[in-house]
Amino acid sequence: MKHLYKFVALFFLFFCSLFFFGQSIPSVSITSTTASSLQDSTFPIMYLQDGNYTINTLHGYSSEMPIGKIRESITPLDNSKTFSVKIQQNESKIKKITYELRDIANHKVLETNSYMSFDSDGKYLTSKITLNQALDTSTEYDMQITLTTNVSKKIHFYTRIKYYTNDFFLQQKLDFVSSFHNATLDPQSGFNISSYLEATTNEDATLANVDIHSSKKMIQWNNLKPTIITTIVPTIKEINIETAAIYQDYFVQIGSGDNFETYHVKENYRVRFSGNRIYLLNFNRTMESLFDPDLISVKKSELKIGISNADDLNITTADKDKKMAFVRNGSLWYYDLSKKKLNCVFSYAKNKKDYLRDEYDQHDIQILNLEKDGTMSFMVYGYMNCGDYEGRVGILLYDYDAKTNQITERVYIPLETSFQQLNQDLGTFNYVNTKNIFYFSLNDIVYAYNISSKRYTILTENATRDHFSMLKAAKCFVWSTTDKNGFVNQITILDLNTSKELTIQSPDNESVVVLGTIDANIVYGFVRNSDIYEDSTGDVVKPAYILKISDCKGNILRDYQSKNRYVESASVDGNVIHLKRSKKVNGHFRSATSDTIMNQMAEEKTSIGLTTRLTNKMLTEKYISLPAGYVMERMPEISSTKNVMVTDNTTLHFSNKDISTSIKYYVCANGTITKSYTSAAKAISEAYKEMGTVIDNKSHIVWERGGKFISKKLSTISYPSDTSSSIKACTQMLLQAAQVTTTTSELSGKSILSMLQKHLEYPVSLAGCSLDDVLYFVSRECPVIGMLDSNHAVLITAYTSSTVSWMDPQTRKSKTVSIHVAENMFKNAGYKFVSYISD
Repeated sequence: MKHLYKFVALFFLFFCSLFFFGQSIPSVSITSTTASSLQDSTFPIMYLQDGNYTINTLHGYSSEMPIGKIRESITPLDNSKTFSVKIQQNESKIKKITYELRDIANHKVLETNSYMSFDSDGKYLTSKITLNQALDTSTEYDMQITLTTNVSKKIHFYTRIKYYTNDFFLQQKLDFVSSFHNATLDPQSGFNISSYLEATTNEDATLANVDIHSSKKMIQWNNLKPTIITTIVPTIKEINIETAAIYQDYFVQIGSGDNFETYHVKENYRVRFSGNRIYLLNFNRTMESLFDPDLISVKKSELKIGISNADDLNITTADKDKKMAFVRNGSLWYYDLSKKKLNCVFSYAKNKKDYLRDEYDQHDIQILNLEKDGTMSFMVYGYMNCGDYEGRVGILLYDYDAKTNQITERVYIPLETSFQQLNQDLGTFNYVNTKNIFYFSLNDIVYAYNISSKRYTILTENATRDHFSMLKAAKCFVWSTTDKNGFVNQITILDLNTSKELTIQSPDNESVVVLGTIDANIVYGFVRNSDIYEDSTGDVVKPAYILKISDCKGNILRDYQSKNRYVESASVDGNVIHLKRSKKVNGHFRSATSDTIMNQMAEEKTSIGLTTRLTNKMLTEKYISLPAGYVMERMPEISSTKNVMVTDNTTLHFSNKDISTSIKYYVCANGTITKSYTSAAKAISEAYKEMGTVIDNKSHIVWERGGKFISKKLSTISYPSDTSSSIKACTQMLLQAAQVTTTTSELSGKSILSMLQKHLEYPVSLAGCSLDDVLYFVSRECPVIGMLDSNHAVLITAYTSSTVSWMDPQTRKSKTVSIHVAENMFKNAGYKFVSYISD
């Protein structure tokens, strides 16, 4: 028994000793790190065949994307509902093809089928797809085509399907685009482009961007005679029976001295077929030279960028401008001026002949910081062309070590979106500090991710322009916080380096509003809560009685206040702040004259930046100029990073509750998403200027220029029994049209929009849109509420090419007037419109 006691005592002593010494020994976190090379692209490329034309170049995705999210192309179908798939296998071996026809409106799969047999012509595998599902005319559907390889890997491709029972004249439209394009390259082709141009300027300084208003000489390449080095496949971006938006993407080479330079060229056409002839509504062509270190000018100590539209290459300097990094053509370069070494830190362009995949430009790079020892943090975001994440869309945070010439992957964030939307949703200034905190904003949510503990927090969920600002110069984020009553009671200033927060509180019964930033300073104002009001279309107006300009430490640099003048918004242009003001008349706010504030900014002296040079042949070309007095002496030593060091478990997944669900509107023009807004009206206004389309982040088409029918009449809408309030009556009638049953007495809210939000998923304010813009909604069978004055609402239900008709609850009669008269009536009322987006 005593031996048993000894054993228990020794066992207890052993564990006590283990515990005691365990507290004294520092813990070591062991993670496995591997080196992964940046491999070449492996995915196949897919094309579609429509009649005599190969159309719509499709790139593959590693994971399934949400319905309607990828809008790379649209494939129109006639009564046969048949099209062919052409597959360039590349390094993959395809064994099976599966397709899914999906309803964008209700996110359902309508039809699916698989094929395991293909035809082959030695270059392409081909397969014919015939849809059996009944389709609605002129309605977009989502098509997912999945290829399964011999190693059971699934690669997904996406296009939209649009079905027409009538001829949509695609052949004629593509024939025209082909003829016009060929005539730009060969003036002797016999096709006269002059009659289609609208030359309005003698501005012939650059070939980087030419359009329908440019001279014929510029449209025809200023006699450069480029050699096309890739196949040109037209991509259909938008199509209606009359109109189409067609995009072409290709590469050319042009002789320059003893060298050849390579350029990425994009062409956008908007055409209309009517009266048995083609009209060119819009044309533009951009070209971007591919950066070639061999073209560096040693004599002038400049890095040649060439022909380009770029105004900013994200040039970042350190160590008194002895070290520099910049982004060009989706690649990151680092230049050590003292060591005369130029290194390609990150690039997907590995194979100089595989332009289609390697130079696929659906990603970008942000430099977050560059230190004086050459270490750098940078972010790659968008579609991944090759490597371990090939075919995925996401955000990658990397560190670069100049001493070892290696990059290390720190964070990977997979996303279910397209690069074009991500490019609009991602904040323009993101940051990682020495405490391993990665700050970034995504779709109006600002995150702080602790890389060490692998935990994230949300700083603010409403990072729109009115509530959030970024100060790159001061390395600060600024956002506002709303109290339980909906008033903004404080703003927070976060120092990204120290992670310290400073709050500015509003006085009692007042709100604080961030109006903008200038240089490294914040412009904010105080608003009396009693002055905040919601106009008839639902826009909340916050007239500030005083403005303050403050630095990020809270020091007030300047006050602005004017008797009975209130600031509703501010915009910054250089060192001038433009103020939109109002005045109070009998308790109501009315427009007042605008004003400006001059701000004395400290001018930054930059010794490295973009400069231009004009030549007779290439016209305007751009260069990166190096510091004055710096002599390059010889060509820098050129190298590239070979490996990515990957530490296990770098992936950051968001909880569903921590992903934004707010509505956002994107402007699609010239083959891409050009801008985004939280206001549908602003997006429509921009899309009108750019001859484009507006979509939202729920995959709805909100508005199309030229997309409405010539005439439309909505019927079966009746007046409610109570029409004492025309605003409530029109709201009830609009809800009737949306198949919502309610009465005027059941409606509550301060504005039309707030009343609709209780019954509809996607009501939309169109305040500021023209009458012609909002008639698109009537064309889509969504009536529009228009204000004739602040208290008189009517419901627009019909139009022709010359008239507009509406229902008037005040008279309980319909009224038809000329479009010109109606336009003036709504214009005088301030263009106040409301409608909704239908599924």
